[in-house]
Amino acid sequence: MSDALEIAKKLVEQARAAGAEQAEAYVQDGRELQVRVAAGHVDFVKEAHTRGAGLRVFADRRLGFVYSSDFRPQSMADLARRAVLLARFGLPDEHAGLPPAEWLARGADAGLELHDAAIPALPTEKRIAMALAMEKAALGVDARIKRTQGCGVTSVAGSVALANSLGAALAYDSSTIGLFVTALAEDTTGKQQGWGEGGTWRRLDAIPDPEAVGSKAGREALRRLGPRKVETQKVPVVMHPDIVEGWLGRVSGAFSGEEIFKKTSYLHDKLGQAIASPLVTLVDDGRRRRGVGSAPFDGEGVATRRTVLIDKGVCRAFLYDAYTARKTGNPPTGSAQRGYASVPNIGTHDLYLEPGDASLEDLLRPVKRGFYYVDSGAFGYNATTGDYSFQAAGFWIEDGAIAHPVDEITVASTTLDMLQNVEAVGRDIDWRGDVCCPAIRIAEMTVGA
Repeated sequence: MSDALEIAKKLVEQARAAGAEQAEAYVQDGRELQVRVAAGHVDFVKEAHTRGAGLRVFADRRLGFVYSSDFRPQSMADLARRAVLLARFGLPDEHAGLPPAEWLARGADAGLELHDAAIPALPTEKRIAMALAMEKAALGVDARIKRTQGCGVTSVAGSVALANSLGAALAYDSSTIGLFVTALAEDTTGKQQGWGEGGTWRRLDAIPDPEAVGSKAGREALRRLGPRKVETQKVPVVMHPDIVEGWLGRVSGAFSGEEIFKKTSYLHDKLGQAIASPLVTLVDDGRRRRGVGSAPFDGEGVATRRTVLIDKGVCRAFLYDAYTARKTGNPPTGSAQRGYASVPNIGTHDLYLEPGDASLEDLLRPVKRGFYYVDSGAFGYNATTGDYSFQAAGFWIEDGAIAHPVDEITVASTTLDMLQNVEAVGRDIDWRGDVCCPAIRIAEMTVGA
C-alpha cells in the first residue's frame, strides 16, 4: 500500500480548515508498463507513474472540484482553498453532498483478491518474451499471415484511496495484466482481413498461454479471407461473444439512474416490465472475486454490490450513485465511477449475461439462412432510443453450418427488439475484461449492404 490514504486524509483536513462543510479526496497512485513488439523486434517499452488526487468539497450545497498531482504541503493547502472558493461560486443543489455515513463501505479488499504481487514483479525481459512468442505464433499459422497490427503486454498496478469528512478512510491495492495481438491475413489480391485476440486479467496465473493467443488470432484472421456481400434481408443472427459484449456494454448506459430520471433512456418507464426474452439475465457485479471491474467501494466510498438489471427478461433495477439515489429516493448501487481528475459518474463494474446451455453448433444448427456476426466497424447506437446499426463482418450460415465469410455489410435493429428476440444463449463464457457474455442467437435482424 502506498501513502495514498494519508494524502487523502490530509487533503480532507486542509479542505475543512479552508471552510468546506463536507470534503472528499480520491487518490490514485499506480504504475503502468507497456511492451509492444513488431516484426520480431521490440517496438517500445514504456513505463508511466500516475499519481494524483481529486478533491470534492461542498459548501451551502454547492460543489467545488479540483485535482492535482502536486502533494507538497503548501500546494495541498492551496488546492483546498481553491476548491472551497469554487464551491462559493457554484449553483446550490438540494441533492448535492457526500453519501451519508450509513452508505459508506467498511474495510478494504473484503476478499476480492484484486492485487497480485507477481504482476508488478514480472521482469521486463519476460514480458518481451511473451509478446514475441505471441507474435511468432500468429505469424506461424500460415504464410498468408503477413504481419501483426499491435502485439504486446500491458500491466497496471497501484493503489486507490478515499477519505472524507464523514469518517471514511478506505483504500485497496489492485493490479491487472493484459495481452493483445491483431493478426492480418492477406489473400492473393492483397486484400487483408484481421482478427484481434487478448484480454485483461487480475492474476498472472490466470492469463492464457501467449502462443495460444497468437495462434488463435492467426487462425481466425485466415478464416475471414475471401469474403462476399449479401443482399439485404431479415434473417436470424448469431452473435459472437465479443459482439454481445460490445452491444450490452452500450446498453448498460440505459440503466443509469440519471438517464432514467431525465427520461432520456428508452428504459425510463420499463421497471418491472418484461423487456427481453426469459433467457436473458443481465447482472452488474461490483464484488466479483478477481473481477477486472470489481472494487470494495465505488468512486465516492459507497459499498459495491451485485445488481440484477434484467432477471429472466424482466427489468428489475437501475444503477445509482449517491446523487441520483438521493434525488430519486432509491438506495445507491455503488455505481459511481471516476478517476482522480473527474467527478463521479454512473457506470458498471463487472457486467455479464448469464450463460445458457447451447454450444456454438446448437446456435447455428436451426438457422436455414442467417449471419454469424463476429466483427463490427463504424457504429450507430442511439443511447436515447436504443436503435442499433453497425457495419459488420462475419460468416454466412446455410443449413445450420458456416458457408462463407461476409464483409462490408450492415446489421440493424432496435435494442428492445433484439432483447425480446433472443431465442438461444450460449453456454461458454470467458472472463477477459469487465464485460463478459456468451454467444447468443437473435431470431431476426436486418442484414445487408
